[in-house]
Amino acid sequence: MSLLFHGGDLQSASAIYGRKPNDWVDLSTGINQHSYPVPTIDTNAWHQLPYVDPALTKAAGSYYGEHPCLASSGSQSVIQLLPFILHQLGSQKATWIPNVGYQEHRQAWSQQGDVRTYSGLDSQLAAQQIDAALHDNELGHLVIINPNNPTGETFNPQQMRSWAQKLHAIDGFLVVDEAFIDTTMTASLLTEKLADNIVILRSVGKFFGLAGIRLGFTFAAQTVLNSLAREIGPWSVNGPAQKVAIAALNDTLWQTNMRTQLANEAMTQLSLWQHSMTQLGADLAASHELFRSFVMPPDLAQRLHLNAAKNGILLRPVDINSGTSLLRFGNVDLSHSRTLEHCQRWIQQESP
Repeated sequence: MSLLFHGGDLQSASAIYGRKPNDWVDLSTGINQHSYPVPTIDTNAWHQLPYVDPALTKAAGSYYGEHPCLASSGSQSVIQLLPFILHQLGSQKATWIPNVGYQEHRQAWSQQGDVRTYSGLDSQLAAQQIDAALHDNELGHLVIINPNNPTGETFNPQQMRSWAQKLHAIDGFLVVDEAFIDTTMTASLLTEKLADNIVILRSVGKFFGLAGIRLGFTFAAQTVLNSLAREIGPWSVNGPAQKVAIAALNDTLWQTNMRTQLANEAMTQLSLWQHSMTQLGADLAASHELFRSFVMPPDLAQRLHLNAAKNGILLRPVDINSGTSLLRFGNVDLSHSRTLEHCQRWIQQESP
């Protein structure tokens, strides 16, 4: 069983392992190590009430596409509210979510009704399970994490639009969490006009490396956005966060260069761990530009997690079932030679 509920919780890790929060190599998240350079923030952003700046809406349209959207303080608050809202607007039947993935989805939907799961490790099997549930009239709403964090599984847009069309006939919604899709933007459902029963969640925290500003966008039909806005209330995105996001979303040169850099680093990031993990009996489950995951027995995952923590390296173990766990490795800062050497030294110690 993993000791940390969320990745990046350095305070809890420090309390458990007796290490200062700034004395960790934190590989427990999929947040970009090369964060967007924060611009100087005008003092008005600190003094004025943070109504949504029209420049933020314009920047979001430029980056994500021209769709109705709502800015919020990250995706988390929206994830917690969507089950209540979508049950009010649509089907009362069971919601299907991946059995492995960001668990706040399961937590939120479980409080509103029946939740059932499909495979988060095998997208082909998952598609079969979803199709069967639709055929047997057992599916009310469908939640997809695309790409899945931490398994890396993906679904193609055509498949998801087909499911949305079938769900529409039964008043169901398709919710797609695209927090990690920024490195492959063409795979997003936002490349085309959204059906009225599709809800897309996007995060500024992962690709831009700006998790601390707590900003995300929800794209959906206006009726859904209006309901969300009423529940969230006014001033949900602070002024400084808006100013930083406007700069980041408009900086197409930085975005292009960063996608190239992450793609170029991907094989090096994987090679740091793959040989040793394979020797230890683990299998590669995901190789995303911002993280890689390995499937292994639970006792091995816990041993590696514990030994890494004792060496000041924080990893993210994920329990799948009684016989299988997954260990996720975020990106190492390759430009920091001491950090790189530290990680290499630890994994060499673990190699048989």
